[in-house]
Amino acid sequence: MSTASGPFPFGIASGDVSDSAVVLWARVASPGASVTWFCRPDDDESQPTTGTVASDPKTGSVHVKVEGLASGSPYCYWFEVDGVRSQEGCFRTIPVDRPARFAVVCCAKFNSGFFNAYRAIAEMDDIDFVLHLGDYIYEAAEVPVGKQTAGANIGRPMDPLGTCVTYEDYDTRYREYRGDADLLALHARHAMIATIDDHELSDNAWSGGADEHDPARDGSWDDRKRAAITAWSDWMPTLRHPLDGDHVWQEISLGEAGRILLCETRLARSNPADPDGPNKSELGAEQRKWVLDTLASPNPGWTFLAMPSMLASVEEAASDPDALFALRKLKLTDPDAVDTFHDLWGVFATEKAEVLAAVHAAERTIVLSGDVHFSAEHISVPDGSGFVEWTVTSITSPNLDDKMGWPRGAESLNYEAALLRMLPDMQWCDLDSHGFLIVEAGPQAVSCQWWFVDTVKALSDVVTMGREVVVPTHPYGEAQPAS
Repeated sequence: MSTASGPFPFGIASGDVSDSAVVLWARVASPGASVTWFCRPDDDESQPTTGTVASDPKTGSVHVKVEGLASGSPYCYWFEVDGVRSQEGCFRTIPVDRPARFAVVCCAKFNSGFFNAYRAIAEMDDIDFVLHLGDYIYEAAEVPVGKQTAGANIGRPMDPLGTCVTYEDYDTRYREYRGDADLLALHARHAMIATIDDHELSDNAWSGGADEHDPARDGSWDDRKRAAITAWSDWMPTLRHPLDGDHVWQEISLGEAGRILLCETRLARSNPADPDGPNKSELGAEQRKWVLDTLASPNPGWTFLAMPSMLASVEEAASDPDALFALRKLKLTDPDAVDTFHDLWGVFATEKAEVLAAVHAAERTIVLSGDVHFSAEHISVPDGSGFVEWTVTSITSPNLDDKMGWPRGAESLNYEAALLRMLPDMQWCDLDSHGFLIVEAGPQAVSCQWWFVDTVKALSDVVTMGREVVVPTHPYGEAQPAS
């Protein structure tokens, strides 16, 4: 549980970092209290930059944007309230004249496992920031409704025990997450830039509802969505407030290394049950135009199109019995048919085709994705000039072995082989391991490493690299033994 106490029971955090600015976050125990913040270069003991703000009168949250920072530089920061000092945190601004190196994470279900992957990232001192692709929290009940997988019996029950519906529910769930020592350590060590996916709202959410949202039981969807997004804005180190008209999606400059187009696919998503056509959208009209226009604009470095969910198609694998079994268990096809599961890009075929065409036309563009609870590498052209997608597995959310109750890296091998056999662009996959990506982008090449923890069912500090790939030097990566 949390090691933080006193006026700062949920630690501190930094986020939305750029080459010259950062957002600092704290949540103090006394709402409305006067809070002083401090920020200085990590190697400079001189007088820090400082200021005083009032914490939110209802929640106690503090969000401070600090500007005028030097690029590619380490900083430390802390807060004080009533003469009591918080722990010290650190972050690094994004470099503009050297390779950028960052972690990619998604899908952390509290009652499914320990956040060992977060701890491993917190202990890394060679990354610039953490990119979170969504499902930072899960809204599900301890005994979930619908088709969600039940949690593991490891002493980490959901709080509240029921499904999050009201602001108080979501706020309590964030409190539980931010009481986890490993997540606290991650936030204290690295800046985080985050988008959202469905579980910040509700399973398989879209603009007008969600699979498991029953108005008769849960009330108004608009009220629930407003409560969920308010809690996200309160708890995350960001000044993006969607309820005030801000976009969750944004461009992140990496200087000479390129840029990240961080997308959001829930708040303006069309009803998945609608007929496909030019107006059916995961992105919404405004974000879609931004994505297509930006991909078509010149860029000296790499472009990372960061999507909460996987863009590559897997439907053609469904004709193989073993592949179909894995796809159904992982909710990548309809559980009762061979049809594309309605929460995936496949049911937004017109928009997907537009995005894929733009990715193919753009030079040095790589898709980063998550959500599917397994690792994968897709490359359509051997020299890396075509479609490239790197998919990160979950932090804890159930993978195939978790769902089936069999050992990691054993029975799943047959299903991995079936997917690789049926999907020519899929160069590699791992259906069982939990972990994160480390991506490094420089002017000439970009690399991706898949890092895996040995377990999520107990606290552990064992982490190994499962695979590394470099584009364009050698597009097909080398698999490392996972343990």
